[in-house]
Amino acid sequence: QRFARHGRSLAATHEARPPGWSAAGFFPRLRDNIAMLRRAHAVIAAQAADGDEPGPAAQWLLDNFYLIDAQLEAIHDGLPRGFFRRLPVLRAEPLAGLPRVYGVAWAFVAHTDSAFDETLLVAYLGAYQEMRELTLAEVWALPTVLRVVLVENLRRLAERLATHKAAVELADRCAERLARRAATALEPLHRRLA
Repeated sequence: QRFARHGRSLAATHEARPPGWSAAGFFPRLRDNIAMLRRAHAVIAAQAADGDEPGPAAQWLLDNFYLIDAQLEAIHDGLPRGFFRRLPVLRAEPLAGLPRVYGVAWAFVAHTDSAFDETLLVAYLGAYQEMRELTLAEVWALPTVLRVVLVENLRRLAERLATHKAAVELADRCAERLARRAATALEPLHRRLA
């Protein structure tokens, strides 16, 4: 019931306009997320290769990156640029200029904390469409757009994980230098950190 209420309230705020060429902003965002995921994976893999014990989240990323690659391929196959440019786009911030179906998917993923639940999705979409009907093209694009939003969330988590691991490694190096030398030995590390 909560998801149905959320779907109706979201639909009430989702003013859309016909698509335009400005809708192309979605693809650089996707490329950026993919690039960051690959960098985070590389950092974590390098640290693991150096003997660093990855935590559960890092180990999951290392073990399952092939699944992420498969989803990225499904995104590219499922949402060609030409098709994407025909989807209605949102008028209002924070997602102005992005497809309305992206806003629908983004809100669903945000409220489920990235845990996919088909029953909740059906209730949410049904309630949304009571207020504002999605086009057939938007319904067709929804599975792919859900993947895109989940990749965005995964990117944020992977980036946070890689940054944390790099910070721990830097702290360990600082502590090792302090143990071996005077505090002045930290100046080169401080310059690198800056």
